[in-house]
Amino acid sequence: MNAIRPYLFDLHRVLTPPWDDTVLILVAIVCGVIVGFERESKNKPAGLRTVSLICVGSTIFTLASILMASGSAADRGRIAAQIVTGIGFLGAGAIIREHGTVVGLTTGATIWTVSAIGVLIGTGYAVGGLILTLIVVAMLRGVTVLERFLLGACHYQHCRVVYDPADGKTRLRLLRILDEFGVPDCAWLIEKEDRLEAMHIECCDRHHTHRLLLAELADAPGVKAVRHAFAPGEMKGADRHVV
Repeated sequence: MNAIRPYLFDLHRVLTPPWDDTVLILVAIVCGVIVGFERESKNKPAGLRTVSLICVGSTIFTLASILMASGSAADRGRIAAQIVTGIGFLGAGAIIREHGTVVGLTTGATIWTVSAIGVLIGTGYAVGGLILTLIVVAMLRGVTVLERFLLGACHYQHCRVVYDPADGKTRLRLLRILDEFGVPDCAWLIEKEDRLEAMHIECCDRHHTHRLLLAELADAPGVKAVRHAFAPGEMKGADRHVV
């Protein structure tokens, strides 16, 4: 235990250059990939590459700050302190206001938190950064798990979205929304209705995050009507369009 204990703290005091910086950058990449993969799996704007670069960049800035201040009376945290301001602007860019609703707050908070983890890793606390990374992922996943635990499993119903094809443009918009919410290809069908088209979707009406799908579909340009709670047999006979 005594042999392992030093590695739980400042690696700059355990390893010699350039191995300490190399290990810390590798740990920053791992932490960024872990959080970024979770965001990527939910089709968020800040995905695997963005989150990974933020974590690694914060670590590099912190290492550079320590390097330039070594052997002098300069403030070691001067550059690292500016990361908070810079990441604040980057996180604010991920937050938008759409249809009267603020979107991207979680993404902005994730960017800010991952940057803080990168600074912590840059100061030498690699193990602490890994532990906090796992905590962040648990928090991001925990809301969904808790919601399903309290409300139960998904309760599916059939929804019909009638829209103007607009030479295929509306269909592409709707498919993009389905991809953002992780709706599998086997859960939707499309059929012709005179000059319009109707998309039949199996969706959950029990969980809040799933019900948002209907609101996004209703707000899509070209959508004429959204009807739900149809009988299971109503989707039979609809032809699937491959796009």
